[in-house]
Amino acid sequence: MIIVRVEPVTLASRALQSSAGTALYISRRTFNSLLALIDDRATPRPELAESLPSLNSESWAVFPDGRMETTYRLKPGLTWHDGAPLTAEDFVFSWRVYSTPEFGHVGKPPFHAIDEVTATDSRTVTVRWRLPYPGADTLSARDRELPPLPRHILAEAFERQSADAFGSHSFWTRDYVGAGPFRVERWEPGALLEASAFTDYTLGRPKIDRIRLRFVSDANTALANLLAGDAHAAGDASVAQIVDELKTEWVPKTGGQMVFWPNTLRHTAFQMRPDLLSQRAILDSRVRRALAYAVDKDSINEAVLAGDGIVSDSPIWEGSEWGAATKGPLTKYPLDLRQTERLMAEAGFQKGPDNTYVGSDGRFTGGLGTTAAADFEKEMLILADGWRRAGFDVQEAVMPAAQAQDIQARSSFPTMFTSNTDMGEAALLNLATAAIARPENRWAGGNRGGWSNPEFDRLIEDFNRTLDRSTRVGQVSDMLKLYTSEMPSIPLFFRAQVLAHVPALRGPAVAAPESSYAWDMHVWEFR
Repeated sequence: MIIVRVEPVTLASRALQSSAGTALYISRRTFNSLLALIDDRATPRPELAESLPSLNSESWAVFPDGRMETTYRLKPGLTWHDGAPLTAEDFVFSWRVYSTPEFGHVGKPPFHAIDEVTATDSRTVTVRWRLPYPGADTLSARDRELPPLPRHILAEAFERQSADAFGSHSFWTRDYVGAGPFRVERWEPGALLEASAFTDYTLGRPKIDRIRLRFVSDANTALANLLAGDAHAAGDASVAQIVDELKTEWVPKTGGQMVFWPNTLRHTAFQMRPDLLSQRAILDSRVRRALAYAVDKDSINEAVLAGDGIVSDSPIWEGSEWGAATKGPLTKYPLDLRQTERLMAEAGFQKGPDNTYVGSDGRFTGGLGTTAAADFEKEMLILADGWRRAGFDVQEAVMPAAQAQDIQARSSFPTMFTSNTDMGEAALLNLATAAIARPENRWAGGNRGGWSNPEFDRLIEDFNRTLDRSTRVGQVSDMLKLYTSEMPSIPLFFRAQVLAHVPALRGPAVAAPESSYAWDMHVWEFR
């Protein structure tokens, strides 16, 4: 049995409609297959495809006008969990579905760059691109997938139903049919998911026959299950709040092992939409930078994560795929209240009699929000207390867990909001103007603060069109330089997903952030 913190909204590798909440790496990997599998070194391996396109070959052609064409040959005999053939037409159908504007994916990779997807025959998928797209060889990077969808199940509903009705189709939840290493046998809402090994999985039948995912939102309950031997593993943030207890109680008692996988950026985003903003001084980058200099990241890391987080200066971790870009000229923000005072003075603020900054529009008063969870709330209290002592009138607000699933609410905070977000390349893409969450895309954008910068947008556009890797590293470096000078959010630290497992479970190991600790779960063993 594997404990996860949150019940999935959907089992699809790419949700049809965005939702806020914990990233569900185990459930997404368990039930799905893509053209390629990203391994522990962030290297793509063929999964559904026989091989991956190679640049400047027949499988990946780049034309003088910038258009491209990539061809993927599927492995023979692929099937869905219900036994139906998985064919090239399922990728064509998927492109039609995710390209429907109402679902909010049109402006996101890879759909913003795709002109057409066709099936030459049952095993050959051809993608025609309107512009260069570096990830065209895999179409499997997290949140940039082109996953197959079972046309035999969804086609009729897609043609006849409204977007809302199609999005509510039972396929996305209790009747999910995928092609991953395990298939759903039973789903008890609010309780558990049971799955069995998929004999026809393309990389071979999994070595574990059956798994059970139990949804346990309370970390202490998760610990009790582990100590009692009722659970064999716990991941997907289910034990993030009890790392100390695991180290001092569970590991000595059971010989259990803990895998720390850095995969999430913890940051405080600034609200940049004037119609939602309660403190207009936040629109001044000097004020945002002053706030950044007043954050004691090391203390937060020790108090909240027992020092297991990696203090961050940008959305890119030096050990990730784009780590070389972090060696460029970034502005770093160590705790330095002299810099805070200097920047606030430049922005027209002085401290009043009560030691709080006052500007031409009055006292600096703003809100700091987070979602309900013991570690998040502890972190918020430390942040707010530090800012108040530095001269900022900051008031805390906790968003209930139920409301945190409302992505409109998550995008409508009045001043500042601390949350988990993507790290790495995905984090940079989420800062583009096109990624701003708004009513027109059903609040599906990852840019929840609404920051918009034309130069950053240009860099993103160039990055998304450049195929040469060394050039792309330089572009990432330029983006980080701009990000750290403008501070649309304050990066705090990279959080590590913790997977705790009993010694009898063999296989889980640290993987690159671009991958997942469950990437190879089809070869895990339970002895």
